[in-house]
Amino acid sequence: MAPTADSLRTLSLWPNNQDDYELRDVIGVGSTSIVYSVYCKPKGEKFAIKIIDLEKWNMSMDELLNEIQAMSSFNHENIVPYYTSFVVNNELWLVLQLLGGGSLLDIIKHKLKVTNCKNGVFDEATIATVLQSILKALEYFHNNGQVHRDIKAANILLGEDGTVQVANFGISALLANGKDMCRQAVRYSFVGTPCWMAPEVMDQTGGHGFKADIWSFGITAIEMATGYAPYHMHSPMKVIMLTLQNDPPNLDTGAFEKDQYKVYGKTFRNMINSCLQKDPSKRPTATELLKHPFFKKAKDNKYLTQTLVAIGPSMETRIYKANTVQSNTWNYLHRTTYKEWVWNDDEKGIEMYRADRDSAEEASRPINIMERVDSTDEKVPDAGRTNNDLDISQRVEDGPRVFKIALRLRNTRRELKEIRFEFVMTKDTVQKTTSQLIEAGLVDPHDSVPIFMNLAKLLDAQIAHSIQTPPRSVTFYLNSSGPNEQFDDKALMGFAQILIVD
Repeated sequence: MAPTADSLRTLSLWPNNQDDYELRDVIGVGSTSIVYSVYCKPKGEKFAIKIIDLEKWNMSMDELLNEIQAMSSFNHENIVPYYTSFVVNNELWLVLQLLGGGSLLDIIKHKLKVTNCKNGVFDEATIATVLQSILKALEYFHNNGQVHRDIKAANILLGEDGTVQVANFGISALLANGKDMCRQAVRYSFVGTPCWMAPEVMDQTGGHGFKADIWSFGITAIEMATGYAPYHMHSPMKVIMLTLQNDPPNLDTGAFEKDQYKVYGKTFRNMINSCLQKDPSKRPTATELLKHPFFKKAKDNKYLTQTLVAIGPSMETRIYKANTVQSNTWNYLHRTTYKEWVWNDDEKGIEMYRADRDSAEEASRPINIMERVDSTDEKVPDAGRTNNDLDISQRVEDGPRVFKIALRLRNTRRELKEIRFEFVMTKDTVQKTTSQLIEAGLVDPHDSVPIFMNLAKLLDAQIAHSIQTPPRSVTFYLNSSGPNEQFDDKALMGFAQILIVD
């Protein structure tokens, strides 16, 4: 039986020594952290440990300590319990409850991969049950002067008994100090995931408060129904532009057929629309939203063991995928059809992040009980082009050519990495590709100009009629190189290389 937060809350009872924990399987990998399943020897129990690389942490130590203090005060059935933390060399180890059901995103991805979910992923009862638990956690957060600011399916975990818990407090912020729980408190930092981010968080002119979580909650509701956030196919900057300039998204924003999601009723749609109001003051509070008629459809945790936990990927599958990402020598990445950067398993070709919505492949999957059979391909709108982009694309004569590109460079820890992606002439642009590399955090922003210029140069050479044997690679100096760098263009120390690969 898993330990409860109440029985294990006292930090002094917890071992704070590395030797007391036996690291077992990698069950999750993030940009600055790795999550392991562990065995705590003194307690004889299994837990999860989130190991954060402090050198990659983008918060000050004061902010980090505030996060830990906030986490230690959480005591709610729908929030992942935090037990203790300690530092090992340059790493912060956080001991958390281990939830065997995985994340809600794991289950969504798995269902999209094995089932044709064109007309919907989960039934309304399942959605209402999960969302009700999330709302209870948000109500607790907000009543205690805290805001999560990264509510999405990836941060919702499930226990094997169907328990729903909110996780990932890495960017939550303590809005109130001491006993001052003023609901007008605001925050001015820019954090969160763009597809789920509220307009006021993006705008930053007036700050944001608890209602930012309600917007993210509404986007998560859409994610549970359709499998995706409304603007998931766009780059982060395009998401921000669309969110600020367009009317609020709704359940049909990402649809590519009329009445594609007609199975979902007016009550569900009304609940989503109430959350996605651009004016935060018009959004309901978590407490008010819990009274919405839609949540009368909610069932108990046992129902979720049948509709979510039972259909999700096995623990072995999740461990395999996490270890593939963690152990891959090159941190091998590629872009999906929807231009999202995902980890690639070079041996198996397993897609790690999004299910492929190719119509031929989707048609071969079993039909979800709430959907129709047919599907169509969705087209990604193009962005504006620079002169370099126009010069390249205008010279394409016999249909668009597709180039497989590899960018090789070293990260801040001097580890050699390779980033792979496809460049489709007339569809992709050098400017957009470079921006996506920067926005995804894959390359240093100081290197945007040399990467842009050399990518354009290499592609231009491939289609130039005057060059019989165009070069297949280009090596160039990086602006981000430090003053004490030991430059070596062969070993790519202070240099990067772009290649055309087969």
